[in-house]
Amino acid sequence: MHHVIAGLDGSAASAHALRWAADFAGRIGASLMGARVFEPTQAELPPQQDRLMHEFQREELEGWCVEFPSSTELLDGDPPDALLDAARRRATDLLVVGGRGSGGFADLHLGSTAHHLARHTTVPLAIVTQTSDTVGHLVAGVDGSSGSLAAVEFCARLAPGLGVGVTAVHAFEPFAEWVPASDPESWHSHAMAELEEWTAPIRDAGVPLETIVDRDIHPVAALERALADHPDAAAVVGIRGRGGFAGLRLGRVPLQLVHHTGATVIVIPAR
Repeated sequence: MHHVIAGLDGSAASAHALRWAADFAGRIGASLMGARVFEPTQAELPPQQDRLMHEFQREELEGWCVEFPSSTELLDGDPPDALLDAARRRATDLLVVGGRGSGGFADLHLGSTAHHLARHTTVPLAIVTQTSDTVGHLVAGVDGSSGSLAAVEFCARLAPGLGVGVTAVHAFEPFAEWVPASDPESWHSHAMAELEEWTAPIRDAGVPLETIVDRDIHPVAALERALADHPDAAAVVGIRGRGGFAGLRLGRVPLQLVHHTGATVIVIPAR
């Protein structure tokens, strides 16, 4: 991994996300860029005033990033699209934005930008909460879909650089059966075998791996349980899930995780 971008707006939440991104980039040896989307004071500005406003906001951006070894870029356009365009242009390995929930999703940092990015990102996206300072563990939601397998590959690349272990969680809802869970033909044995297969890239990378199959439980609750066992963990989830993770398609699970757990959530688009 080589490039990390932090999306900034001058708020306390984005300042915290920048510190998180700087720690993350430093640990994996990646470059860091602070990006801000230009905010005009009115719909149309005279050319000279527009240039002055651009220069003022560029200087503010540089001031926000002065403590960290990073480059900066002031972007133009709609915030979600401008950030994603910048991330694609620079072949970014992770786009970082601040995130917080308070009694619902409307108060997420960056407002509609965070919602839009969680639903539509085409690059790995970290939604960082103000209760999360660093990454000490990774908790991955895995269901065999292309999105979750991309999340597994991301963990396999990332965990060695961070020096952390991974917990892989599969939320499973089997049909009723009378075979004991310990039986080789039981739903649990089949689910564990599938999870072992899906998470092989993590194991092959030499990363400490814990696998969990949770029965009859919502994916958010299953991931929340694993995150509670690792308070310093970040959740890693794919956008397009199937079965228990179908809600990932609209970005609901990542936002629910931010709201309910306070953990940083890293969203991985399907390849």
